[in-house]
Amino acid sequence: MSYRDDDAARAARATALIDEIAQLEKQKLGFASIDEKLDSARRELSAMQASPPPPEPRPGALTHVVVFAMSAATAFVGYTLLF
Repeated sequence: MSYRDDDAARAARATALIDEIAQLEKQKLGFASIDEKLDSARRELSAMQASPPPPEPRPGALTHVVVFAMSAATAFVGYTLLF
């Protein structure tokens, strides 16, 4: 082997290593974005599980009485207009 063959082999190997490093760096960036999405999803799920949604307010007895009274009044007015 001559000296020039060693330089050519070293240059080819260096180029191959540079390409491999570039490819691995791209994969690393892809994994980083996946890790960020995973962490975000975990934080959102944790927040959802930590605080249950407040119960929906239920109408009170006064509301039921008012609705019943309005229904009765409407029925009375409708009945008196028909007869």
